[in-house]
Amino acid sequence: MGIKMNWARYNGQEIKISEYDVNKVYGKLKCYYCNADISFVNSHERDLGERKIIIQKYFRLKRGEEHEKGCKYTIDGAILNIHASCADDELISKRDNKYVVRLMLISQDTAKKGSKNLADESGHRKRQHNYISSGKKTAYLSTMNQIMKLRALVEDNSDLEDKINLQYYDGKGVPYLISWKDFYYDSENENDFSRLLRYLTNKKVYHPICVVGYIKSISEYQTGRFCIKLETVSDEGNKRVAIAIYFANNQVYEQFKDKNDCKIITYAYFKFYRENEWIAPDDKKFIYYNITGNVYDIRQMLTLSGDTTI
Repeated sequence: MGIKMNWARYNGQEIKISEYDVNKVYGKLKCYYCNADISFVNSHERDLGERKIIIQKYFRLKRGEEHEKGCKYTIDGAILNIHASCADDELISKRDNKYVVRLMLISQDTAKKGSKNLADESGHRKRQHNYISSGKKTAYLSTMNQIMKLRALVEDNSDLEDKINLQYYDGKGVPYLISWKDFYYDSENENDFSRLLRYLTNKKVYHPICVVGYIKSISEYQTGRFCIKLETVSDEGNKRVAIAIYFANNQVYEQFKDKNDCKIITYAYFKFYRENEWIAPDDKKFIYYNITGNVYDIRQMLTLSGDTTI
């Protein structure tokens, strides 16, 4: 399927996805960087919990087409650039024609082994080898930012599964692989948040996860402590999956405080917190399944829009 594109060419002219008019005839669309034939995918509306969202329009490769070698819209090229920009083989390496990305936890102070956070409370205290050190945090999060954006820009997990392995270490320091479906969850994909709920409640999960959702609210619930709530997603019948992201970083708050309805991607350790019941004014009963995560660095969160590029 490939990377979603936001620029194209037609008849020797350039066009940005936001400028594309479905009522206008453009002729044959070409990749902005090479001569691959591409097509337009229109935006569409979808119910998300109690609100409607717009799935953004984009350009995509036509079936059977491939980008030319060296094109900036190739997945292989994007991964090669990510690897080249990271000089640390501990974080990302290449083995047997596949790249291996090590998933690591972020804490408030990665230099202090006893730091108190959600991950510690969930059995990570003995797994310090899974925390990124302070000295490598900047490089690691820069690399993860690029991987997060790349996954958000491809159409499906299958686009990356045969190219990038995600690796985590167990309590004894033995590496094992995490599947992309157990790592990446997008509220725009039907059943993803329900899958996340099942994953977190059916087994012990120690590795970090990427969650994509729309900001419902952001608040300062205590002095210097903040919470971003994502739009809830329907599970079954009257059941709802609710995700809240907690942080004590004023920089994060300043960046997102005016961005209600904004689409964001978050890399963090998430866990199932609790279930609670809410009765609406019309006496209809809802059950909310609450999932929480902690963010300690502004680079754990990214804004996604139609202009996002790798």
